[in-house]
Amino acid sequence: MINNISIVKATPSDATEIQRLTAESSRGMYKLCGWTDIEIQNHFNPERIKDGAKKLESAILSFTGSSILFIARKENRIIGCCFAEKLEDKNRIEAVYVDPEYQGIGIGKRLYDKAFDELDYNKDTYLEVFSLNFKAINFYKDIGFIETGKKFFETNYSNSKGQALEITEMVLKSNPR
Repeated sequence: MINNISIVKATPSDATEIQRLTAESSRGMYKLCGWTDIEIQNHFNPERIKDGAKKLESAILSFTGSSILFIARKENRIIGCCFAEKLEDKNRIEAVYVDPEYQGIGIGKRLYDKAFDELDYNKDTYLEVFSLNFKAINFYKDIGFIETGKKFFETNYSNSKGQALEITEMVLKSNPR
């Protein structure tokens, strides 16, 4: 199943499909974090996804060598993506998304490896993950990330009760080759 999946750099024309993927693969995590079905439906409404796709398309067009976005494609469908960035003092993984139907077969790892090949091995790599997303935390731990102990609440993702989602910071220490 994993053999006919290609990992390539995203292009602006991929933006709408990437937005669909991130919405679909995030729904379960938001539910896990206490959001109601209605809150999730409202957050991922078609107009918001369309607006997000336009912003993503513009972002891809303006990428420099420091911005990295790889996608996993099976035939004409995007089933995974990895956003990463080379910053002056560190690397940053913004997100790894894999379609729930394809999770657990190595696609996230392949995406991460491809993105990591373009990062600076001499710098630590940081990421932030929702604290209740144990599946993602375990995925990152399997790659070698450790929790830094830093946690904070992200108010941009509060549910209707005003409950903000807790975020956990993780790091993969540099490993010069």
